[in-house]
Amino acid sequence: MHDSVIKPTTLEEAWQQGLQQGLAQVALNILREGIDIAQVAKLTGLPIERIVSLQNNDLDDQTLVKDFLELSESSLNKIWLDPQEDEAWKNL
Repeated sequence: MHDSVIKPTTLEEAWQQGLQQGLAQVALNILREGIDIAQVAKLTGLPIERIVSLQNNDLDDQTLVKDFLELSESSLNKIWLDPQEDEAWKNL
């Protein structure tokens, strides 16, 4: 039977990728607590440019979610403005 062998470089690359993803998540969590970018860079060891990029992407994601929720609520309000319809659907 042929045993599978993981190359050391592949294992090292996977470990490094996981480490970087973890550091990025920690950086985002710290940013969300209101800590300034320079301090986040010092605490995580990530370059300031990477932290700024993470922050911008996070803000973009938050804006997309906010916009989606507002549009959804607006659409639903147009559909369910009639109390009689609400009453009719209540027991279904």
